[in-house]
Amino acid sequence: MVDVARSVDRRLGPAGRMPTVRTSTGDRIMTQRMRWTSAPAVVTAALAALALSAAAGAQPADLVVTNARIWTGDPAAPAATALAVRDGRFVYVGNDQGLSGLIGPGTARFDAGGRRILPGLTDTHVHIEGAAMSLGRLDLRGAKSREDLLRRVREYAMALPEGEWVLGRGWSAESWPDPTPPTPAEIDHATGGRPAILTRMDGHSLIASASAIALAGVTAQGPPDPPGGKIGRDATGAPTGAFYEQAMGIVTRHAPSPSLDRVRELTRRAVRALHEVGVTQVGAIDSREFVTTHLMALDRRGELPLRVGVSLAGGGDTVPGWRPILAWAAANPNPTPNVRILGFKGYMDGSLGSRTAWMLEPFSDDPGNSGFPLAMAGSGDLAELISLAAKMGLQPAVHAIGDRANRVVLDWFEAIPDADRRAVRPRVEHAQHVDPSDLPRFAELGVVPSMQPYHKADDGRYAEERIGPVRARSSYAFRALYDSGAELAFGSDWPVVSCDPFLGVAAAVTARTIAGETFVPEQSLSVEEALACYTTHAAFALHHEGDTGVVRPGALADFIVLDRDVLRIDPSQIERVRVDRTYVGGRLVFAREGE
Repeated sequence: MVDVARSVDRRLGPAGRMPTVRTSTGDRIMTQRMRWTSAPAVVTAALAALALSAAAGAQPADLVVTNARIWTGDPAAPAATALAVRDGRFVYVGNDQGLSGLIGPGTARFDAGGRRILPGLTDTHVHIEGAAMSLGRLDLRGAKSREDLLRRVREYAMALPEGEWVLGRGWSAESWPDPTPPTPAEIDHATGGRPAILTRMDGHSLIASASAIALAGVTAQGPPDPPGGKIGRDATGAPTGAFYEQAMGIVTRHAPSPSLDRVRELTRRAVRALHEVGVTQVGAIDSREFVTTHLMALDRRGELPLRVGVSLAGGGDTVPGWRPILAWAAANPNPTPNVRILGFKGYMDGSLGSRTAWMLEPFSDDPGNSGFPLAMAGSGDLAELISLAAKMGLQPAVHAIGDRANRVVLDWFEAIPDADRRAVRPRVEHAQHVDPSDLPRFAELGVVPSMQPYHKADDGRYAEERIGPVRARSSYAFRALYDSGAELAFGSDWPVVSCDPFLGVAAAVTARTIAGETFVPEQSLSVEEALACYTTHAAFALHHEGDTGVVRPGALADFIVLDRDVLRIDPSQIERVRVDRTYVGGRLVFAREGE
C-alpha cells in the first residue's frame, strides 16, 4: 500500500444539469450538476484519462475491490462493481471482468460481498480543535433536565484530579421540563467549588460557576458588555452565569490550557472519529496556531490521513489583526500534503438557540430582541476583510444564521467583482434562516450555501416558536437552494453536533426532528441529492472537485464501505447506517471490528 497521495487544487467553472438515469443494477441516480471546464482543461483531463487507461493495462494495481455496489458520484458512469487503486488514485472503475490485467502478485484484494461503496464523504464545516478538546471534556449532550445536567457535572467533578476545572459542552435547555439553566451557585455546589464552564451545544453561549465568575472578575459593577457580546445579568446587575458570543472569552480565558502532547493525542482521536463515520475530507475552521502546531506537524510525520481545507479563524475583530494571517494564507496554499489553506472564517451573528441570530424582525418569543451583529459585522470591518481576501484569491467563509445576517453578507459578496467572486467561491456557513427573496441570490452570485442538515433536526423542535410559522417556511431551504442551481454543500459543525454524515442525510431526507416531529418537509432532498451535497458539491465548496468526491479513474482513492445500502433502505433507517471500512488514498484507515 502507498501513503496518502498529495491533494491537487483544481478550480472549475459554472454548473449545468444532467438528467436522472437508471443503471443496469437498478439504482436510480440523482440529477447532478456537471461542471464544465475551459477547453484546455478538458484536453488536459482527457489526456490524463488516456494516460491512466494505458497505465492500467501496463502495471498491476496496489488494491482491487470486487463484488461491490459502487455509487460513484460521477454522472458519466454512475455505477460500478469493481475498482482498482495505484499510487493513491483510482486507475480503474467498472465491472469485475475488467480487472484481469490489473492483478499482480503484490496486489491486495478485497471482496466487498455485495456491499454499498460510496466516495469518501466530505464535511465542509468542522472545528477540529474544538472537536478534539471536546473529546477530553464532559459531554453534556442528552442531559434531560437541569437536575440531570447537575448530576453529570457532580459525577465528573468527583473523578477529576485536584485543581482541575470542570469543562463541559453540549447542553440544550429547550427540551427540558423547566428550560431554566442552573445558577452559578448550583453549579458550584455540584463541582465542590471547582471552577466550571459549561458551553451550550451551539457554542454561542455558556454558563459558568460562581467560582469561575469570581476568577474572571465579573461583578454587578462590571465589566461592561464587549462589542458583539453580552453578559447575562439579573435586575440588580449581578451576573446570572450566562455569557453570550464575544463575552464568553471573559471567563474562558482563565481556564487552563492542555499540554501540546495532550492536544496531539486528542487531535488523532478526532481524526479517528471522522474515519469511523466515513469522512475523508473536511473544511476545517481553526486558528493558524492550531493548524501550524498540530495539523501540519502531524501531516509532516505522516500522521494525518485526512484531507483538510482550512478556513482560518481567530484573527480578532479588526482588519489590521487579520492582515498578517491573510498574507500567510496567500503565501501557503498547500503547506503540507493533506493540508490546504483556502481562506478565512468570519462571523455575522450568533445562533437561533441562543437568540443571538441577527434577524430582520424580532423573535416571536422575545419581541424586544432581533439579535445583533457580532463585532466585525457591526463595525463594517468584516465587509472590508471579505473584499481584501477576495483580492488576494482567498475564499471568505462567513457564518450567517439570521435572515438579516444572510442578506447583509450576500450584499457584501455581491460587491466583489464577478470574476473574483466566482474564482474564490464565497461560502455562507449555515444559511439557516433566509428571506425567500434572498434564496435565488446564492446561485445568481455563485455563493456556496454550506449547511449542516442535522441542525434542522435540533432547531426544528423550537424554530416555529422562536421565529413563527411564516419565517420557518424558508428555514433550512435545502430543496429551494438545490433547485435554484446553488452548489449546496453539507457538513456537521462538529463538535456542536455529531460528525456522523448519515445523521445529516437522514435529516435532509426525512425532515424529522430529534423530538420525532416533522419540520418543513417541503424542503427535503432525495437520498442521492443529499449524498451529492456530501461528495461532489462539498468537494466543489472546498476547491477540490475532480480529485475528491467521486470514484473514477484519476481521482484520489478515497472511498467507504457501508454495512447496509443507504440507497435502498427505508429512509427511516438511514441514521442507522454504519461504516465498515474507510480508505484514504487507497489505504485502509478504519475497519470496524470483525472486518
